[in-house]
Amino acid sequence: MWPQKIKEDALVSCRRTCCVCHMFCGRNIELHHIVMESKGGESTFDNCIPLCFNCHAEAGHYNNNHPKGTKYSSAELKRHRDNWYRTVQQLDLADNKWEASENKQPKEIYEDQVVTLKGFVWREAFPGPPNYDSFDTDRIETYWMLILPEPICLFSNSFETEETIKIENIKKLQLCVDPEFYTSSKEIIRTDVELTGKLFMSITGHHHGDANFDIRGQHA
Repeated sequence: MWPQKIKEDALVSCRRTCCVCHMFCGRNIELHHIVMESKGGESTFDNCIPLCFNCHAEAGHYNNNHPKGTKYSSAELKRHRDNWYRTVQQLDLADNKWEASENKQPKEIYEDQVVTLKGFVWREAFPGPPNYDSFDTDRIETYWMLILPEPICLFSNSFETEETIKIENIKKLQLCVDPEFYTSSKEIIRTDVELTGKLFMSITGHHHGDANFDIRGQHA
């Protein structure tokens, strides 16, 4: 049983987001002992990592007599946890800076307008086909997200009404990139970057950001 103070500190430090796959979990999050209790692990903040149900099952259940795949080590889990906690701290600092600023006029961007945006990049996992609902039954899809330090507004044309739609408070952009980008640019994960491209609104089950940022052939 986790002490209430440690439980609260861990959940706030991760924003109720899995420290491995970075999926927002809400109530569906569990605290895992990095060193198992059966092996002397204590219920301390340093020995705790918040995980989604799927990652918790993989981290906690591994048959050494019939090994399959690669087991999570205690050192790896701590690195995942520490990296994610630092990420959340950076996001909190950016949010606080924006809230404290006197001029909170969001930048306005139009669909198909070429823009350059600065932000923080991370990988995030989501349930994919066929139902886009559960990690247990659906294929897992992983995308790169650009987290903006300040919200923006997107003006998009509606195909149904032929009117202009204003989408406000956009802070998380799903990156749309060429396949080779994931290999050639993997060093930008968990770093501040500046990217150039065009924004468009989310319209399919594959879109998980507040909007999407198409940087194919245009990234700086």
